[in-house]
Amino acid sequence: MEGRERSPHALASGAAARLGPQLTAAEVAALASDHDMGDAELGAPAATFDYLAERRGRASTGTLPGLPRLPRREPKTFDGFDLSRMQGRDAGALAKLPALAGPYAHRNVALTGPGGIGKTHLAQAYGRECCMRGLKTHYAKANEPGDRFQRAAERGSAQRAVATLAKPSCLIVDEVGRCVFDRACTDLLFDVIDRRCEKGGPTP
Repeated sequence: MEGRERSPHALASGAAARLGPQLTAAEVAALASDHDMGDAELGAPAATFDYLAERRGRASTGTLPGLPRLPRREPKTFDGFDLSRMQGRDAGALAKLPALAGPYAHRNVALTGPGGIGKTHLAQAYGRECCMRGLKTHYAKANEPGDRFQRAAERGSAQRAVATLAKPSCLIVDEVGRCVFDRACTDLLFDVIDRRCEKGGPTP
């Protein structure tokens, strides 16, 4: 199995997946067969996809709005999370988080549970992966939207604040359980979620 995963077909499909297009190893093999491509020829597109993915990742690291709010020193990643310690029916769902089905399927993801189990680690890893895939991402502690809404309401620009938070493909609100929102902020946060559910898809 290890040798198969490191085959030229798998390397090319894996590099393409990092860039965005979902190509299976079987599809790459069929493409190679149709065009009489050997291992050397397959290595060229794999290297190209890998280069483009890394270049986009570097650009995302420097420019996307969500990533600067995430820790750059010792960043939280999926590779750095020990999924083996997670038990129960949701362990399988957590293992699928790196696929980023949420933004692409236009679905919300909620990480719940007691403190200290790694919710913030997974949330930040999720946001980082979204940024590396070129998706507009915004990460905030739960008190920040409330403070933003309050200031915006005082300036008469509450709906503009709502529209701003509705734009990113991935909006991560961390530590929700530690905050209490008043009725006005609750209504505005609901408006953000409602608008995001009406969006057509990810925003690159």
